[in-house]
Amino acid sequence: MKYMLVVMITMGSPVIGEKSKTFELRIPQENYEECMKSAKAFEFALPVISITTNCEPKRDGEEPKMKEI
Repeated sequence: MKYMLVVMITMGSPVIGEKSKTFELRIPQENYEECMKSAKAFEFALPVISITTNCEPKRDGEEPKMKEI
């Protein structure tokens, strides 16, 4: 079964007067183990950027994408 690495990136902060914007990246992975390993690559912290990751089973016909939420 294939998985999708879902990366949620939130940029901006009301504290510094910026409206937050959130983007979602969906990156295909061959299996759960590879997905979890890839998720660790996104584990870093910056002052005005928040990143969360999740591994989900790939839905039928689902393609990689990036969208603003």
